[in-house]
Amino acid sequence: MTWEERQLYQEGRSRIDDLRERLAAGSGESLLTRGEAVEILDLLELFAERMSPERWDRALEAIAHEAARRADLLVARRN
Repeated sequence: MTWEERQLYQEGRSRIDDLRERLAAGSGESLLTRGEAVEILDLLELFAERMSPERWDRALEAIAHEAARRADLLVARRN
């Protein structure tokens, strides 16, 4: 990994951490705002531009798995 790639990665991780803190500070039942959704897409684009298709496929599978896990937890809490 080059110095520039490492810097871009660290910038992306910092933005993810900041967004995570903001989202965690909100209500557990609140929906994403349009701005938060756009920021998530910006972060996905940042990392997608730097990943091979194979790594991107694995990342999407991990995201889908985590989203399904969280959805199951949300449904279980409501029942």
